[in-house]
Amino acid sequence: MSEIFAAVDALIARAQGGGDLPDPVERKRLREAADFTQEEVAAALEVRRETFAKWEAGTAQPRAPKRGAYAFLLAGLADVHGTQGPDGWLTLARRARPVDTGTDATEGK
Repeated sequence: MSEIFAAVDALIARAQGGGDLPDPVERKRLREAADFTQEEVAAALEVRRETFAKWEAGTAQPRAPKRGAYAFLLAGLADVHGTQGPDGWLTLARRARPVDTGTDATEGK
């Protein structure tokens, strides 16, 4: 049941302008500050570079679970390189990483 409330909290935060991703300019700045190429980040997120380029430019939006992984990466980069502009997205982005339940991901398959 707590997942439902977490999802509702995320929607409310997004409605208040505090989405889990920074604006496109900040996304690019953070990636470049870390000296990562689009290809490197796309490979880590298991998407094509063209798809990632659209996410970074804000012309397309990633969907779960890759959105959470991307948000968490950006939050980590912001911790290292700081933020420019509004940083309300950081709170949600830091929560994007699922809590490890201690079970093997392949269990039951």
